[in-house]
Amino acid sequence: MRIAVWVVLLAACGSGLRAQPKTGAIAGLTRDHDSGDAISKAEIRVRGTSGNEPRRTVSNENGAYDVGHLAPGRYQLTATFAGQPIDVTNIDVTAGETKYVDLVFTLGRPDPLRVDYDDQSGRIDRYRPAKLGPAVAMIEGTVNDTSTRERVSGAVVTAVTHDLTQQTVSDDNGRFRFDDIAPGTYSVSAYYSISGRGQIEVRRSLIDVAGAEAVVVPLWIEMGR
Repeated sequence: MRIAVWVVLLAACGSGLRAQPKTGAIAGLTRDHDSGDAISKAEIRVRGTSGNEPRRTVSNENGAYDVGHLAPGRYQLTATFAGQPIDVTNIDVTAGETKYVDLVFTLGRPDPLRVDYDDQSGRIDRYRPAKLGPAVAMIEGTVNDTSTRERVSGAVVTAVTHDLTQQTVSDDNGRFRFDDIAPGTYSVSAYYSISGRGQIEVRRSLIDVAGAEAVVVPLWIEMGR
């Protein structure tokens, strides 16, 4: 009888344990540089340095793709659409994490593109969505950790121009967006509170946003400090 009780107790304790993840993933969006439109059916191929067979997928109607169940290690990604290849190198996949790799094609200019994932570029980019009129603009971007390059969700992002302030929160993929804003010069900032370590904030100022224009602003936070 005692043996049966111990078996039941051990089973109950074991059921509360969660297995540690052993694999990671690479995901992102595929878009056209000039219009910002999503690109569907872009071919994505991911291969590791260990010589395993490449993994393949295609972007969906929203331009999103996801390659999961990747063993930890360094990977290279090649995306192809309309004859244009994009090669992204040095993507370090860790167990239990998703590395976000957004892919921007230059439709009509199919020169090969090569990107080093380790390059923490803070370059602001711009495109012109067809839906925006001359009196309307948009700001979007991502919040990222400078040390791990992981996306940061739950960061409070603020866009300020003159006496107008707008706020939003980065989503589960670390993305933020301000739709239908007035053209002008903006300051964009993000802050994130870490328990026991206070508040971490980053700010980018003097960002000129023209009418009918979307501006992509990457924000990098030093989460490890």
